[in-house]
Amino acid sequence: MEINWMEILAYIGLGLLGLGLSGSAIGLAIAGSAVTGMRPERRNNGIAVSVLPGTQGLYSFAVGFLCFSALDEGRFLTVLACGLITGIACLFSGWWQGVVCAAGIKSINQDRMGMGQAMLLAVFPEFYAILSLAFSALLLFR
Repeated sequence: MEINWMEILAYIGLGLLGLGLSGSAIGLAIAGSAVTGMRPERRNNGIAVSVLPGTQGLYSFAVGFLCFSALDEGRFLTVLACGLITGIACLFSGWWQGVVCAAGIKSINQDRMGMGQAMLLAVFPEFYAILSLAFSALLLFR
């Protein structure tokens, strides 16, 4: 039995997409923790902001799903690249988006900021996760 190292690299790339899932989990935990200290009348606004880091996990899942056709075509290095790009970008994007969301939640609770402003600030780290999704899609569909 011969080992296909290129195929192993492709599966490592798929595994790296787990970093994006982890980024969502970390971001959700950070933002969700901030909601627990909110006044009851503000809590619904905080919950709406706290779920935003969950999207990075969805982006990682979507890229993983799209990679299946590239695996079937033998485009193993493309799968590795997509895993690296999306996994790492979504890890840090989700993590730091959770930090931004937590700060926004604290500001909402202190009546220093509205929910819309907190959500707008949380979009900035999200943008880089979207770019990684778009770049991976470009690699996969070229």
